[in-house]
Amino acid sequence: MNKLCTLFLALFSAGLWSQHEPQALSLAQAINQAQEQSPSYSRAINRAENRYWNYRQFRASFLPQLNLAGTFPNYASAIEGILQDDGTLDFREREQTFISSQLSLDQNIGFTGGRLSLVSGLQRTQVVRPTKRTSYFSTPISVSYFQPMLLYNAFKWDQKIEPLVYQESRRQYQEDLEQIATETTNLYFEALIASISQKIAAANVDNNDTIYKISKGRYNLGKIAENDLLQIELNLLNAENAFTQANLQYEVATQNLKRYLGINTATPLELKVPSLIPEVSITLADALEKARKNRAAVLEFRRRRLEADEAVARARGNTNYNVNIQANFGLSRQGDDLANVYQPPLSNQQNIVVGVNIPIVDWGQAKSQIRKAQANRKLELVNIEQDEINFEQEIFLQVMQFNAQYQQLKIAAKADTVAQKRYLVAKQRYLTGKIDITNFNIAQAEKDQAKRGYLNALRVFWNNYYTVRRLTLYDFVAQRPIGYEADFEM
Repeated sequence: MNKLCTLFLALFSAGLWSQHEPQALSLAQAINQAQEQSPSYSRAINRAENRYWNYRQFRASFLPQLNLAGTFPNYASAIEGILQDDGTLDFREREQTFISSQLSLDQNIGFTGGRLSLVSGLQRTQVVRPTKRTSYFSTPISVSYFQPMLLYNAFKWDQKIEPLVYQESRRQYQEDLEQIATETTNLYFEALIASISQKIAAANVDNNDTIYKISKGRYNLGKIAENDLLQIELNLLNAENAFTQANLQYEVATQNLKRYLGINTATPLELKVPSLIPEVSITLADALEKARKNRAAVLEFRRRRLEADEAVARARGNTNYNVNIQANFGLSRQGDDLANVYQPPLSNQQNIVVGVNIPIVDWGQAKSQIRKAQANRKLELVNIEQDEINFEQEIFLQVMQFNAQYQQLKIAAKADTVAQKRYLVAKQRYLTGKIDITNFNIAQAEKDQAKRGYLNALRVFWNNYYTVRRLTLYDFVAQRPIGYEADFEM
């Protein structure tokens, strides 16, 4: 059975090699590729770009806006009642065309929350019936200012919060790419462990097959009991079954890695075991300092506090106590000739409106609204304090695990080397008849377990390494902050 499996895999591998050259891939190469074309990268860049343009829109709202509005044209034809001197109505047919245009330069005022506008407009009215007549009305310049609510200034709060949101998104983009490194590490080691497990399983099939053939000869010579021969045959069957399972796990793991990296699923991979292990020790104080300086969460805490304060200010301003001011000053003229309506003398037009709304009895509605906002603010501040504790606790745990994992990795590597040597010795001693099959099986199982233990320790080490990088946004090996350039201007 093992020969058929080996032949099938040889033919299958030969077919793949005839179509695609194998692609050598290291962990660093896999991470770089994932940070350029994986689905997680597409999501990260889209989120960052969306937040970038939101910020650009916010910035643009405080720049002068030039607008053109008009009516081209407004035609009306109707029979209207015209009041006569004696109080009666005389119904006459009326037909006219009205055309207007207005050019305005608008500017939001962040300090006050108001809006300043410079306007220039022209109107043309042409009456066809009952009397044909054309008239013009011009406003060469008009200055107006509108101040809505005096108790709450949305512009002021936006100017405090939106820059934080943008800076937070910039840092979040860096963290998203570091998260991609962690995701890639997990997928890479799943495929790597599956690949090595497949090779171990194939070697175990060959070794058990060789031992079984030798043991049959020894059994025929009466040197071993039938029970030992049956145990060896069972080992061979178990090894063939493990080989089949290892092949399946290898295919699943490598396909997941290829799809994540955007590699053709028919391309065979040659995965490399990371051999260069960075020797770095990270102190908790240093990690916390870097995290507070670089992480998006630090800005998030500040933003959430400001948003809680804004909610209280908004509740105070939206209590139906309202004062708004609208003022306008301009020059205008009307006439029957277009050329004359821009000539002096021009008439002044002035308008000032102060609107006041004061509720007399609201049965505690305004007070309840403010108290509710204040209660929500207190709750949010408690949540932020807890999140800050969790923020520091997560860094503490990850730093401790990283520093401990380095020593565990060295022990696992040594155990793997010792287990491999012990297995070779046990195999030779079994073949010479110095140990029984039970001791040989123990040595083989420990050899496989030690190899997988080393690979798992290696996987945990690199996972912790990239997790610490993400939590601090700092490269402790190169001793510099982590920074990635986006494909668009940030």
